[in-house]
Amino acid sequence: MLMSYGPENYVGAVIAITGTLYFQGGHTTERRQAIAECFDAYKDLAGRNLKWLWREEAPSGPPCQPYNKASPLREMFNKLDEDDLLNFHYTSGIKRDDASMYTSFVNAPRGWKARKGEKLSVLRFSLPYLDIVEHPRRFQEMFVDFARLLDAEHGHGGFGFVLSSSKWDQDQPTEAFVARRVAGLDIGEPTFMASALTPDTFKTVGWLTAINERMVEAAGGINALRSELPPAWFAFYDYGNGIVIQAGNEPDIATKELDDKPPIYVLPNAALRSLRSPEQWLHIDNLSKDPPRLTGAAGDAWMQRFDVPDEALLDVKAKLLDWPKLTPAHTLDSAR
Repeated sequence: MLMSYGPENYVGAVIAITGTLYFQGGHTTERRQAIAECFDAYKDLAGRNLKWLWREEAPSGPPCQPYNKASPLREMFNKLDEDDLLNFHYTSGIKRDDASMYTSFVNAPRGWKARKGEKLSVLRFSLPYLDIVEHPRRFQEMFVDFARLLDAEHGHGGFGFVLSSSKWDQDQPTEAFVARRVAGLDIGEPTFMASALTPDTFKTVGWLTAINERMVEAAGGINALRSELPPAWFAFYDYGNGIVIQAGNEPDIATKELDDKPPIYVLPNAALRSLRSPEQWLHIDNLSKDPPRLTGAAGDAWMQRFDVPDEALLDVKAKLLDWPKLTPAHTLDSAR
């Protein structure tokens, strides 16, 4: 409805709980095995809901096929060499173009591109919000387990937009429109953002924020982070190559009408701000008359949406005292 050509007969965007992890070596056999293990775990939970598999530059067959007719993921991996593009997107929409709440996506650059410097691969998975209400630790378990399997460099999880696999470009204005009013939503195309990031610069904080050990040290070390992020509200999980920080019991959608700078996000953002990427590639530039996207200064503003002046942090910490504290039902036993 935001576009000049009006509404179309498919679901262009949904809001789900998304987890995004950036890692290196997606072209290698070892890392592809880890990707397959992540999908096995996701499939065990959500496989009955999956309906479609989309592939970019599939070596054979159509770009989209029904999930129940697709070959097993490992079998498809075995037909790829290191210099083939690895791009798989499993979705659960009724129509193949529909955005959906159950999704599993992975993209890894070709081996020769990775060796030339395009280092980061990306994996994203999503579940409906109702799932974390009914199973308040399951998403965190998956996020931490996947980070460990992938040796993730960094990542984030919480409320996020999921766009149509095939028509995401024309649905980005919808994403931009809502994102200006709802700060707690992750937005942007994961593959493009992966090309803008480095192994030691992250995209955003969220309900779950993963950073590697080098980033932990660059932020002052684990003790410094703990002093800024008190354990009554923030849990720390070790995943081997780094830590995951959980901010609160559940993700906060952070609307402008209520509070678009919740302390549960502002404080980790302040603690890690020096490690945030100075570059962003959230949306594609569009020179048409269609509504604007989050590019240029608008994209930078989204990246900085939780920033506050240093002198305001004491007030933010005071606001945190009124925030619900973590409960055992919402935190993992492996908290450090």
